[in-house]
Amino acid sequence: MKRKGPTFGHSQVDYRLGNILKRAAKEFEEADASDKTVEDECQRTKGSLSPLESVKISERMFAASGRRMEAGVILLMAAAAFLEQIINDYAHTFLDADWYAEHLDNLRTVTKWILLPHLCQRKEVSENDPAINALREFVKARNAVVHHKRRDFYLDLHKASNRTSTESARFLSACKKAESTVDALIKILMAPPPGAKKPEMATGKQTPSP
Repeated sequence: MKRKGPTFGHSQVDYRLGNILKRAAKEFEEADASDKTVEDECQRTKGSLSPLESVKISERMFAASGRRMEAGVILLMAAAAFLEQIINDYAHTFLDADWYAEHLDNLRTVTKWILLPHLCQRKEVSENDPAINALREFVKARNAVVHHKRRDFYLDLHKASNRTSTESARFLSACKKAESTVDALIKILMAPPPGAKKPEMATGKQTPSP
């Protein structure tokens, strides 16, 4: 159910989510730097502070860590919404909207980014493409936030601790790579299809950019 003569990048879609993503990424970067500063100070002054000073710096550490976590959650949500907007707009550019909604709209995120470029423009996207691998880690981090599951820590403290540590590392990594992941995925969609003589871009038209 393809549309005739479509060109992705020509539609006048409002990509304000891209601007929101930029702001969220900047706020996370600032929060991450602040957390690192407090952590470094704590390590540098370890063992030399009075009990009261230790309490104060501990409070600052918790506050900085909480701010970074909050900024990271906002960043992941903004990036996820932006990626969903982009891939759906791409699909609607080439496919009948009703047919897409009925047959493909509920596919998993990673599947969409592999299948739709092939279905729409015959582009082959490897399951091991660096952008797809980054997307997988991003989705895992986002899902851990959105679909949080209760942990029975008292059953196996070691296992629960390792799982929490892994998820925390994945969360921070996904946040730090959010913009580059989005950029890499957009490049897949904007790349010319096989056999194209020139990129399907129109000068002066709005294009999706984070």
